[in-house]
Amino acid sequence: MCSPHYNRRVTNKKTMFDSQLKPMYQGRVLMNDSAINDPVLIAVLDEMALRDFKDRPQPNAGTWYISDRH
Repeated sequence: MCSPHYNRRVTNKKTMFDSQLKPMYQGRVLMNDSAINDPVLIAVLDEMALRDFKDRPQPNAGTWYISDRH
């Protein structure tokens, strides 16, 4: 049997989901300060924003059944 305190939510603990997150890209992405200062992440998000955060086309879409048996 579990302790009654097992599922109790800890509310006084700081997490990255506090008010540290800032909305970017018209509010579509929530970022903390370390993400905002990461040039690689910013480059990826800039490229995704150019295509309006839509999926890229998949040239070989569908189901592939791959086996190592011959």
